[in-house]
Amino acid sequence: MKRLRRFAELQPNQVALQFDTHSLTYSELAQYIDDYCDRLSQIPKHQFVAVGFQQPMETLLYYLALREKECIPCVFDPSWPASQVNELLQHDGIPFYIDATHDIHNYTPPTSPLKLISEDLLHVGFTSGTTGLPKGYYRSEMAWIRSYEQNEQLFNQEITIIVAPGPLAHSLSLYACIYALYTGRTFLGQAHFEPQALIHMMNESKQSAALFAVPTMLHDCVYQCPQSTKYLKSVLSSGDKLSEQLREQLSEAFPAAQLLEFFGSSEASFISYNHDNEAPADSVGRCFPNVAIQLADKDDQGIGKLFVKSNMTFSGYVGEEKSLNDWIEIGDYASIDTEGYLYLHGRANDKMIIGGKNVYPVEIERVISQYPTIEEVLVISETHPRFGEVAVAIYTGKETVSYAEMRTYLAAHLSRYQIPSKWKRVNQMCYTPSGKIARGQMKRAYEEGRLIYE
Repeated sequence: MKRLRRFAELQPNQVALQFDTHSLTYSELAQYIDDYCDRLSQIPKHQFVAVGFQQPMETLLYYLALREKECIPCVFDPSWPASQVNELLQHDGIPFYIDATHDIHNYTPPTSPLKLISEDLLHVGFTSGTTGLPKGYYRSEMAWIRSYEQNEQLFNQEITIIVAPGPLAHSLSLYACIYALYTGRTFLGQAHFEPQALIHMMNESKQSAALFAVPTMLHDCVYQCPQSTKYLKSVLSSGDKLSEQLREQLSEAFPAAQLLEFFGSSEASFISYNHDNEAPADSVGRCFPNVAIQLADKDDQGIGKLFVKSNMTFSGYVGEEKSLNDWIEIGDYASIDTEGYLYLHGRANDKMIIGGKNVYPVEIERVISQYPTIEEVLVISETHPRFGEVAVAIYTGKETVSYAEMRTYLAAHLSRYQIPSKWKRVNQMCYTPSGKIARGQMKRAYEEGRLIYE
């Protein structure tokens, strides 16, 4: 907060935050923080406070005011239903909650797993799990500062604007926003992702920009935007692997921009990166220099469960003890080649066993996504009386591809047991709030017969 105050003195008229058409200069932002601190006068220091509004500007102002008051924001997703909000407040024992009408509710839970684990505790975030309650985790300020340092080293030219159109409850967008303010830059965001409006905002700014987004957003920027922008200098993709087709389209649509593909997680922050496609197509690049990895329980192909340790990781889950020497289990199967490139083989929970063979859906999806008319693809499992499981491919695209045609194509790239037994074209996928394909939701919809096929 001291840095933000200094920027308010040194560059008072520079835009600090802009969400859609609503913007605040650094001077105005400092004044708003003071005003919001007055609203929070009834909350003592060092309290955990839940906050999350439909309008991201409101969320940010409360977030910063709470930090000014030395409180710890607990960043809720405004799309959560009231029943889930109430259950989470009780489950984690969060003593204060600011609701949609700006009323402050004070709870007195009998017990609370929340702890002030360090002096530089920044906030409590929540995982986007598909089952049960979202899981709270601690994020320290120093861990993000180390991540900012790695970011800065990768930019190949000066960046004055940081852009992230995703929801602030998503770690990537909140990270990008705080990163912008920490470095005295301008942050551009949106209440709801609209690719054409986003490109227009960058063109209106007339300043060099870096865009933090997930692949589905980048896909829409390519396909839905008739105009490009010469001001986009860096594209930072995270959340899922970019297809080779989309990487090429991004290079054509934004020729002035370098492409930085990140692999990481809310808990681990950055793990590896691929700069301008220098890594092999199937790889997620090389690990950052301050990241150590371990592969546990490796099979005969060198594929094992990925564990990570770095100075950028989170500080533990709410209600769980974490040692400084703990390795973080990422939840992915991975391998690493002799040149140090990291490869992902899918989530541990998604691994299939077909005819006694380990099958990783991501490997199949990667091959299918390279087929010219395929836009998005998801591979899920279906129980089978003989093989235990079989793979089912669900895809979107401009035209239907016959099963025989796809099988012939896949036979040149995959083993027989990896080739999906079923091939389904749908009109659209289901997505998580952060813009990734909702694998669990899609599988349930398939099993329940709720998918609409074309």
